Amino acid sequence: MVTLDVFQSMWAMEFKRPDGFEWTLREKIEKIAGAGFKGVSFDIGYHSEEYIRDAMPLLQEFSLDLCYNAFVKSVPHYRDIVAFVNTQPVKPRFIAIVGQIEPWDLHQVADTTRQWLSIGAEGGVETYVEVHRNCMTNDLLFTLQLMEEVPDLLMVADLSHVLVNQEWYLPLHEQAQQRMSQFLTRAHAFHGRVATREQIQVPIRFTQHKPWFELFKSWWQEGFDKWILRQGVESDSRCVFLSELGPPVYAITGENGYELSDRWDEALLLKETAEQLWQDALQNHRQA
Repeated sequence: MVTLDVFQSMWAMEFKRPDGFEWTLREKIEKIAGAGFKGVSFDIGYHSEEYIRDAMPLLQEFSLDLCYNAFVKSVPHYRDIVAFVNTQPVKPRFIAIVGQIEPWDLHQVADTTRQWLSIGAEGGVETYVEVHRNCMTNDLLFTLQLMEEVPDLLMVADLSHVLVNQEWYLPLHEQAQQRMSQFLTRAHAFHGRVATREQIQVPIRFTQHKPWFELFKSWWQEGFDKWILRQGVESDSRCVFLSELGPPVYAITGENGYELSDRWDEALLLKETAEQLWQDALQNHRQA
C-alpha cells in the first residue's frame, strides 16, 4: 500500500540564535530519529560536501533515509552533483533541483531541465524540480508552462513560495485554486511550511495564522489525493513530506533576536498533520 514518509530538514535543525547555541550533528540526527521521522534532507549549495560526508555514518546508524535539495547553476554543475551523491553510502530518494538560471526563455529553460533529468536518469538518481523563489520556478505561471513543455517533469511542492510570489488573498479566488490544482497534478513530493501572502514562514500555532494553516492543509490534502490517484492505493510507492521550517531569517524573531515560537514543536505538529491528512486521503480513495 502507498505510504507517506515524513522527513526533517537538516537546515531546519539550526538555531542561528544571538547566543550562538547549536545542536551537534549527532544531537540533530538523534532527535530526528527519536521523533519518528523517516529521513532527512540536505541542501547542496548550502551544506558542504564535508558536512554531508560526516552525516552518512549517523544516517546509517539511525536507519534514516535521505533526499537532497540542490541549488543548480548549469548542466555541468548538476553532473558534478550527481557524481558526488553517488559516492555516498546512503542513496537519496531523489534530488529536488532549485534551478539557478533566469526564467526568461521558456524553451531554453525546458531544454536545460531535460538535460538535468537525463543526467539524473543516467546516474540512477530520481530528479525533480522544486517550485521556489529566486530561481527558474520563481513564478507559478512560468512554472506551469515549463511543466507543459516537459511532460515527464515531476515537481516538489514547496507551496509557501507560490503563495508569497502570487500574493493571493483569502478567501482564495477561483482562478488561484485552479492554478494550484493544475500544479498539484505533477507534485511528487511536498515541503511543509506555512506562509501568508506576505511572509514566507509564520508560527503555525498562532491564532491569527490559523486561516493560512487551513489553506495549506487543504492544498496538501489535494496533493496527497492526486498523488495516490496517480500511483494507485495498492502500489508500494512512498511519498515524501519534508518538514522544512527554516531558522532566521525565515523564522520571525522579536526585538531581542530570538524566535517567537518553538520550531521543533511546530515540526512535530507538521509531521502529525501530514500523517493525518494522508490517512484521510487513503480513506477517501478506499471509499471511492
